[in-house]
Amino acid sequence: MSSEVTRRQFCAAGGAAAVVAALGGTGAAARAAGGEVYLRPPGAASEAHLLARCDRCQRCVQACPYNLVQPRPLSWDFPTVGTPELIFREGYCDFCMLCVDVCPTGALSYEAPTAENIGVAKLISDACVAWDWGGCTVCADVCPVEDTVTLDEHGRPHVDEARCNGCGLCELECPAPSLRAYDPATLPKGIYVASRQSAAAAVPGALTSAEYEALHRKEAGHE
Repeated sequence: MSSEVTRRQFCAAGGAAAVVAALGGTGAAARAAGGEVYLRPPGAASEAHLLARCDRCQRCVQACPYNLVQPRPLSWDFPTVGTPELIFREGYCDFCMLCVDVCPTGALSYEAPTAENIGVAKLISDACVAWDWGGCTVCADVCPVEDTVTLDEHGRPHVDEARCNGCGLCELECPAPSLRAYDPATLPKGIYVASRQSAAAAVPGALTSAEYEALHRKEAGHE
C-alpha cells in the first residue's frame, strides 16, 4: 500500500510549520492548540509533547507500511495540521515501530507509554450489530490480545479496557457498515479506538453514538 505524502498534504504541513514559527516555536503551538486529543502513532508521550516536538516532516507517514499514519488535515484546530494521526482504513497497527525509528525530533520515542499501547477500543452500542440484534462476533474473533474482547450471555461484545492495546484491528474489521441499514443518527462502525487521554476513554464501558460524539465536541470546546 502506498503511503506517499500528497503535494497538498505537504503544502499544508509546510504552512502549519510556518505558522508555528510565527507563533514563536512549537511550544507556543502546543499552548495554542484546542483540547481535543487525537489518536497518535506509537511513541507519542502526550498530545502536548507531540505538538511541542513534531516538525511536520511527514517521515512517519512515509514509513508506515500499512498506510495508517496520516497527516492531520486542514481544520479549525490549526496547530495540529500536518501532525500524525492514525486512521484504521487500510490496516491496523502491529507496533512495527518504523514511525518511531524515523522520527528526527523525539516527538515519537520508545520511552513513551504509547510505544506498547496506543489507545483503547470503545464499543458503540447503537451502531454495533451484536448489541442491536445479535449474531456478529467479528471484533471478538479478530482481536489479537487474548480475552480482551469477550461476549456476554446475550452475545454482545465487551472490551477489557485494561488489556486493550488499541491496535485497531477490531475497528478495521467491524462489518457494521455493510450489515446495518444506513442511519444518520448512529456512527458507521460499532467500535472505535480512542486515545487513552481522550474524554471518551475516561468513560468506562460502551457508549452510544450520541455520547461518543458529544464527548468529542466537549473535548474540542464546541459545547
